[in-house]
Formats: sequence, C-alpha cells, structure tokens
Amino acid sequence: MMQSMRDMPNLDVLRSVAVISVVVEHVLLALGVTHIGWLQVAWVGVYGVFVFFVLTSLVLMWSLDRKPHTLDFYIRRFFRIYPLALVCIAAAVLTHAPTSGSPTDFFAYAPQHLHGFLQNATLLMEPTHWTIGVLWSLPYEVKMYLLLPVLYFFVRRNFSLWPMLVLWALAVMNANLGSPQSHNFAVAIAYFLPGVMAYIGFGRWKPVLPGWALMVFLAAVWAACLIKPNFHWSAWIFCLIVGLALPLFRQIRSKAVVGISKQIAKYSYGVYLTHLFALVIGLYLMRGHSLGVRLLLMVVPLVALPVLAYHLMERPMIQLGSKLAAIAEARYEQHEAKLMLRNVV
Repeated sequence: MMQSMRDMPNLDVLRSVAVISVVVEHVLLALGVTHIGWLQVAWVGVYGVFVFFVLTSLVLMWSLDRKPHTLDFYIRRFFRIYPLALVCIAAAVLTHAPTSGSPTDFFAYAPQHLHGFLQNATLLMEPTHWTIGVLWSLPYEVKMYLLLPVLYFFVRRNFSLWPMLVLWALAVMNANLGSPQSHNFAVAIAYFLPGVMAYIGFGRWKPVLPGWALMVFLAAVWAACLIKPNFHWSAWIFCLIVGLALPLFRQIRSKAVVGISKQIAKYSYGVYLTHLFALVIGLYLMRGHSLGVRLLLMVVPLVALPVLAYHLMERPMIQLGSKLAAIAEARYEQHEAKLMLRNVV
C-alpha cells in the first residue's frame, strides 16, 4: 500500500526527536557532561541514529513504491546524501575545525592527509578518523542502499512479515559470530530491517493506539535500552520494537507538534551534518566567555547553518538528482522499446 508522506506526521516527529537527541548529546559532551545519574550521555544520540535507520528503510520502501526503478533510486540517493556531506567534509578540512572528536575527547582534529580525506568522501569505508564525527552512520546507510531495492522487490511478491523476521534473526545470528564489540555493516543490517517490517505493517495493519502515546512509548523503550546500551542486542531489540510498533499508532494531530516537527525534519540532515560546526563556534572558540554567551553563539549557527545548507545545497541537489534520474529512466525505456521492436521484427 503506497502511503503519502503528507499524511504521516508521526515520521516527522520521530525524525525531529532523533536529530534533537543527537544535538543534545553532543552539547552535553562538549560541556564535559558524560553522565546524568545512571545515564551515559554518549549513548543518547546513538539511539537517535538507530531511529533514523528504521525511518530510512521505511521511507525508502515507499519511495520505491512511487518509482520502482533501481537506477532512479540510486541516482536520487546519491544526490540526496553525497553533495552536502562532501561540502561539510571539505569545510572541516579547509578550516581545520575540531569536529572529529569522541565522547572522551570531544573537540579533536582529524589528521589532514589525502588518504583520510578520500576515505571520508566515499562514505563507504571506515577511516582511521572521521573528519566529522557524525559521519560514522552514513556508510551503513549507503551500504544498505544496495540491499533495499532487492528487499523491496522481494517484499512486493511476499507481502508478509514472517520472512523479514526470519531474515532479521539470521542477520543477528551472523553478526553474533563476530566480536561482541564489533560494529560493522553485518551488525547494522538488523538496524535497518525493522524499517522494512514497518513498511509491511503500514500496508497490513490498522492503527489502534492513540497518536499521543507514541512519544510515551518511544521514551519508555529508549530509556529501557539506555540502561545497558550497546551496538548489539540492545540496539537490535530497540530497532525491532520501534519498527513493529510504528504502524500501530494513529497519526499525531496537534497542529503545534506537527508544524514544529515538520520544520525540524525538513532540515534534519543539515542539522545532523552541521551542528558540530555550531558547537565549535559557540562552545570551543568562545570557551573563555560565560556559558550564556557561548550557548547564544552556538544557537545562532545551529539554526542558520542547516537552513543555508538546505536552500543552497540540499534542495538544488535533490532537484538535480530528480532531473537526472528522469533522463536516465527515459533513456532506459527508449532502449527497452528499441530492443522489443527489434525482437518483433
């Protein structure tokens, strides 16, 4: 069943919560706050990224509903992901910004060499250091693009949840064969498959739970998994629960919540990639000033950079990708028509 994104405000709400969790985590770490009671701050935003993974698979399955052409899919995804990422990587390198940190050393510099830059720019491999710390999640997403069209065409012929549950279990078993500390694409497959399950659920199930309960449910699951966070079982179960539960909730109808979350979701990719620059400006470069001044000078670029990134880079590149995809699709159809005509003759 094809869904209209305009009728799915819950997805914007989840995307907004996810990106806000990443920003909040990094603000706290930049200020030296690593724990709040039992809570490990460094994991708050990581589970927000897991929400992104589930939503990515779900939304892209609907995208393939609208345009079930593999070439079209890959062209559009390239122009959606790569241009802004490459601009941000180049900006970090040229300004020598300390955006390559970790929870224990937040404002850190990445080594400046061509090999490291190329590793970062491909978004396909794990470099020794990420030029921008948040880029760690993009290679898993890019690699999942190779599987999603295959999963889509399989699901359209077998629109049942059980094959995906079996595949998820096999992915978990395969990932468990490695080191308990490993975090590679084999581990990440089980983060994305629940989004495919959500796609099936939206096509088969009727929502029965009130929309307002979605955030209560998500907060409860999020908190439970943060008790003992890791990239394996805790993360896998978190993604599975979110993916299976999402189709069961009716859409949130609060105009204020829907309107605000729609705007945040619109700029969420830009927020994700540029917010570390805002933290560098406000919390690192201004570290000799009062906390109020530092936060103010962080908030301004935190809002301005994603808006500029969207209107100057994201939207134009998305439009260009759509045009090139349409041209490629038209040429492919012309080629197929010629082959059919030749066979008839």
